Amino acid sequence: MYDKKEVLETMRSVALECGKIIRSAKEEHVAAAEKTDFRNLVTAYDIKVQETAVALLKAKYPSASFFCEENDEQDDLKAECVFIIDPIDGTANFANHMNMSCISIGCFMNGVPTCAAVYDPYADELYSAAKGLGAALNGRPIHVTDAPLEHTLVMFGTAPYNLDKAERTFEKLKYIFPKCMDVRRRGSAEIDFCTVACGRAGLFFEEVLSLWDFAAGMLILEEAGGEAYTMMGTPLPLDGRKSNVVAGPRHCIEESGLLRDFHDDDMII
Repeated sequence: MYDKKEVLETMRSVALECGKIIRSAKEEHVAAAEKTDFRNLVTAYDIKVQETAVALLKAKYPSASFFCEENDEQDDLKAECVFIIDPIDGTANFANHMNMSCISIGCFMNGVPTCAAVYDPYADELYSAAKGLGAALNGRPIHVTDAPLEHTLVMFGTAPYNLDKAERTFEKLKYIFPKCMDVRRRGSAEIDFCTVACGRAGLFFEEVLSLWDFAAGMLILEEAGGEAYTMMGTPLPLDGRKSNVVAGPRHCIEESGLLRDFHDDDMII
């Protein structure tokens, strides 16, 4: 039996430790290799952070399972306790010294999102949540905005590994731009989820995300009073499939018209 409060505290500690590794990277030491093409990168730090996170979590929970971005370490997502890890969400930012990246750890228990920790080491901001216990930023409760969409920023991602989605992305961006204060592209989906969760923005959308891109941020957002859906208005898949995403407080999702006026009927497997 896993105690979610204890698990969350462990995840928070691990995220902070991994953040030290990310922050310690020196410009001359960051070399990036291509995974599938020149946009999809991995660095030695991605591997080091993931190995560190897995080792620390295994030391505390030897029977836990893992579903990670790097090295194809992907166990059963319906295990009693599985940690979903993106060691550096925003690798392109990291490789280009943009200082907008994070370590993301989600935890599913028997297939249910239960705990989450996202740490931005550059801003020293640790977002966390446990199911039914609310969300926090550096230990203080957070909540999504109650402002109308026109008074908020909209975060978006460009799904750079899927260029066939570019036209759809920018069509939606052009559509939503007149409805909001302005738009922002950070390059880290987990940070975008958290930006909406703490009320700094009203909406986030992207055409293609992997589970490790939203497993933690989704729970943090929901525990902060927000909602997250596929562009079809269905729950996000928790079985490892990739998905498009629209997320925010319910009123901003409705005001955006993304679910009403766009009829996306595909899910990437």
